Amino acid sequence: MRESVVIIGAGRSGRGMLGELYYKDKARITFADKDAGLTAGLRKQGYYTVKMSNMSSGESRETRVEGFQVLNTVTEHEAYIRSMCQADFISTALMPDAFDQVIGDLAEMIRMRMAAGNEKMLFITLGANYVGLYEYYDSGLRARLNPEERAYFDRCIRLVMSIVNRKNLLPPEQERTEDAYRVIGDDKPVLRVEDSEELCACPNMPSFFRLEKNLSAAMVVKIWTGNLVQCSMAFVALAHGLTRSCEAAYHPVASRYAYYAAAEGYNGVAREYGLPPRTAEQAREPVAVFRTRNVDDSLFRIVREPIRKLGRNDRLIGPALCAAKQGILPYYICRSCAYAYLYQNEEDPQSVTLQRLLGQKGIYAAVREVSQLDPEVAEEKLVLELIVNSYYDISGQDPLREDN
Repeated sequence: MRESVVIIGAGRSGRGMLGELYYKDKARITFADKDAGLTAGLRKQGYYTVKMSNMSSGESRETRVEGFQVLNTVTEHEAYIRSMCQADFISTALMPDAFDQVIGDLAEMIRMRMAAGNEKMLFITLGANYVGLYEYYDSGLRARLNPEERAYFDRCIRLVMSIVNRKNLLPPEQERTEDAYRVIGDDKPVLRVEDSEELCACPNMPSFFRLEKNLSAAMVVKIWTGNLVQCSMAFVALAHGLTRSCEAAYHPVASRYAYYAAAEGYNGVAREYGLPPRTAEQAREPVAVFRTRNVDDSLFRIVREPIRKLGRNDRLIGPALCAAKQGILPYYICRSCAYAYLYQNEEDPQSVTLQRLLGQKGIYAAVREVSQLDPEVAEEKLVLELIVNSYYDISGQDPLREDN
């Protein structure tokens, strides 16, 4: 019998990776999202296409995904909760600002499922670019459940770490004339999920699950080295007037920042988690992978929501602190952070907010507030001062001015 899945989050990753993989596995798919325009439009169109390209050969393949259901998590809330109760799997592809609402929805689902006497094991794969993802969901759910519900949660629900690691992009405008929900990306045919005996014993485990041990460490590597490359390269490249990732990967300054920032980040993570050093080829690959137009991305998309990206646990400050803790000077990471604080885009609300904060409080106070750095802690003081000093150096501002 085909497994049923509820995919929470019908954006690029939810459609472009999870939806395509479950569809090819012949699962019965329900997309759930809070965006009323997205859910209404996806339901009306009834299909979408995914184009995946091999970043080395340039060869591509397409999948037309259809036959799915769509539910709005707000206006069709009860049906959404019921669909999760009846599902074999739930998979998420979310931004951090949606975590708390979805945790509340999952707690509601657990209560309904327990009341119905459903003792079948339910697996929930967690997908987001967030270090500590499992712990956030697990603690959040336990805080919302009473002792009886927590016992049911331990007995019948399994949270499973996953890494949604395709580069899921929107195609050029001309490719969206007939298919408004088309996604393009790199051709990754598996979903990396945390290995467990219970998942291995599941009779209808999706065939595209690739079971791995210690996926939490792999998530740290992905965000604090892989996503770090994109952001450091993009913020520097935008300051030099570029707009596309392929151009940035060939730019001598942007590519150099990305390479050395990635090296600082990986070396810190490697020491922290006991990982092997990278070879010269492995060190070049994170930047070289962007030197193709098969999956060329907008730099504005990569740097969107700069306040989130400058958060303490995210792709810039997280690896900077890790490197500093391990005795590695995060010079290029912190200079990339300075470029992020200098980034201005009137069409990005977070950029506008950040520039307003800088104008009101100055760079030192802004970094302390946005990146949550404590100057009383040695490695945090180092990162804070490196960012502030780099900000003055890059911008040409006088640090002795009283209004700074």
